[in-house]
Amino acid sequence: MYKIHRGKFMRGVLVVFMTFLIISSVASSQTLLFSTVEEKILVVSGDYREGSLTVVNNADKDFQIVTFRRYYVLDSKNNEIPGITLKVYKPDGEPLSTGVLYTYWRSGEERPLRYKIYVNESVKPGTYTLFMVLWGFLSSGDLRVIQIPVTLEITDIPLSFKEAFVEVKERSITTNHVLNGETIAIYSTVHNLKNSPVAINGTAYLERNGKQYLAKYLAMNLTPGDNPIQVEIPIPYGLQEGEYKLIYKLEYPKGTYLFSKAFYITFGVDLTSISLEKTEIMEDETSTVYTTIFSERNIVINHTIEVYGANNNILHNTTERLEITRGTTIAKVTIPPLPPGSKKVISKISFGKILLGQKSISYKVFAYPRIEDVTYKEVSLSKTTGMLNFSVVIYNANSEEVTTKLSYKFFKFNQTLDKGSQTLTLNPGENYVNIIEDLPIGEKIFYEFSLTSNNKEQKINNSLEITPPIAPNTTTSTSSSSTSITNTTTPLPTPQERNILKYFAAVLVVIFLLLLALYLMPTSSQKRRERPKPKRRSPLGRFKRPKRPETREYKELPKK
Repeated sequence: MYKIHRGKFMRGVLVVFMTFLIISSVASSQTLLFSTVEEKILVVSGDYREGSLTVVNNADKDFQIVTFRRYYVLDSKNNEIPGITLKVYKPDGEPLSTGVLYTYWRSGEERPLRYKIYVNESVKPGTYTLFMVLWGFLSSGDLRVIQIPVTLEITDIPLSFKEAFVEVKERSITTNHVLNGETIAIYSTVHNLKNSPVAINGTAYLERNGKQYLAKYLAMNLTPGDNPIQVEIPIPYGLQEGEYKLIYKLEYPKGTYLFSKAFYITFGVDLTSISLEKTEIMEDETSTVYTTIFSERNIVINHTIEVYGANNNILHNTTERLEITRGTTIAKVTIPPLPPGSKKVISKISFGKILLGQKSISYKVFAYPRIEDVTYKEVSLSKTTGMLNFSVVIYNANSEEVTTKLSYKFFKFNQTLDKGSQTLTLNPGENYVNIIEDLPIGEKIFYEFSLTSNNKEQKINNSLEITPPIAPNTTTSTSSSSTSITNTTTPLPTPQERNILKYFAAVLVVIFLLLLALYLMPTSSQKRRERPKPKRRSPLGRFKRPKRPETREYKELPKK
């Protein structure tokens, strides 16, 4: 009897000791936050949802055993919310209230977590946070508290409508052009979030000028999960051609889904696109326009190309009969060279008096910049060379800036004196370029200017000869095939030289003023009177330094 009571006492002491160890380890343990791959759980109020979460071990630790302890739900103000029940299952499907959930969970490893969550009708729709608390034991025996937060979205709307799409049933394509005799097929999917059926009603019809055509009605019960819905509207041959609006509506007590799309019911030819071979061409080039036509049938139509310039003046117009087949047809039309400026191209397709479609595109015609004139004049003249300023006038007939290249060359019969090039950005109208060259006197000099733009080159060639001066105060003439030059043997300073002289004169004036200011600057006041330093007295009394003996020098011996 004594032994039995003693055994019970020892077991009680052991249970209390183990409980104390667990409580102390929990109190001193660290809390870890694990994440899930799924963003949220969506549940309808008054219903339940079951599924699986993928939990990631975000810690840098491997756990030997992980147990599920408890859960709780908080709102946006961190208040705990009642009315939500969570059940957790082991990977094999066995329900788990508390106990071992995982074993040997390595760092970074993903594990599934099966759940079933019930939401009472008293819980208001909104977004909440579900926290699941786990205990993780390391190989060392240390305990870590693990929390898994999951966004919980509660709604009172049980149906989710996916976007509807429409196609022509006979051609299995999505288009807004329907042929008479074809069928418009409407496809949509409704997802039922509840675990019980939901009744729904629907209608589909074409509308034009406030009047309904070809209405279709439906009523059905939607089962849990995805519910595909298909509605077909056959288009009779007698329906008038024109633009219609398709209305598709689904209704139930909690909401309405509405879809609409515009259709043009026709005999099936569509101008899909228009393009140009080049959007910028020169004035001597042709332009090629491509029109892409899609047809559901074989037919002969009219194809018209119109080109408009400034003030919508028509510059070119051509119409041709075009035989097209089912599928895509590309029509190619060449536009002749047109004057510079912006051009608008309109491509039209028609059948009789019915316009089937049209599109427009624009392109620009650029003029080549050209050299209008080359003149030169003397800048300065020395004994052997003369400095000339060549002025090149370049005209840009376009309404915007263009970039071009100007090249020049100066040469004698067997020698190139100078050559170079400049890349120019020309403004609309006349542009002036000055080139200064130092050329020899008394020899025939050839010069060449070339302007290159878009691989087209314009050249200007000529020659000149600078006549040397004959005598002072006489005039000489420089012969040229285009312009004569008159100068004297004592040339006036050039504008550059005059600027240099002005600069040196200004510097001399500034230096003179600085020197004058320094000279006139008043002298400073008398120096501050300093206190004389006391004479150093010898401890032996006054001492008078003996004079140096005088040594007299005589140029000759003294006379006796």
